[in-house]
Amino acid sequence: MKKIGINTKQGWDEKWNSIFVHYQQDLRHAYYINAVLDEEDKNILEIAAGSFRDMSRLNELGLDCWGTDYSETAVNLAKQNFPSLQDKIFNGDAFNFSNLQDKQFDVTFHNGFWVLFENDDEIKKLAQEQARITKNKMIVTVHNGHNKDFIRYFDELSKEDDLYKIRFFKKDEIADLMLSVCKSVTVYPVGKGKKYFEDQMINEGKYSRKELKEFFDKIKLKNLEISERLLFIGYL
Repeated sequence: MKKIGINTKQGWDEKWNSIFVHYQQDLRHAYYINAVLDEEDKNILEIAAGSFRDMSRLNELGLDCWGTDYSETAVNLAKQNFPSLQDKIFNGDAFNFSNLQDKQFDVTFHNGFWVLFENDDEIKKLAQEQARITKNKMIVTVHNGHNKDFIRYFDELSKEDDLYKIRFFKKDEIADLMLSVCKSVTVYPVGKGKKYFEDQMINEGKYSRKELKEFFDKIKLKNLEISERLLFIGYL
């Protein structure tokens, strides 16, 4: 398994001890996920949850969301931080969720997970396992390879911190990987520096599923080159 940047379990355990609290501050991705769900999407799993902030906020929004990560430190910190959700937080290997059944969750998602892998064959294995446990939609969010300024920003940060040594993807790369297991794929560019477009809506409290989904469907790919990330929805 070839990974980029922080590439060991011990490395992630150490990193989560230092960044877990800080990562609780940015809840945008949870609202993006909520916006692309449908009424039939009842139970949800966040894979490689890390800070578990998204699964926590989605539960606060009334959804039945679980979270898993292979870092024991991240899982333990999450159980301490979100005591009411302890039973929904567990260790798991995204290459082999041996304790999960086929199509156990209506929706599965992760944010910034696949960017840690250089090898497309490894990503295809992750996609196959994610698809196996998913009934309706598998959602994949990656860092946007069309945003040159964002790439340069991470390159500079990576000189001091391995956390920022990641892979950026263009939309066709992820779409092709997901189409190996999905019937169709939709992409939404998301994240505008926490203060523009959909992020401005979130800041203003306009983050209902209806409001954000209408915005995404209206804008489509117009913000492709200025968005931080690309959110892909794979339909199974």
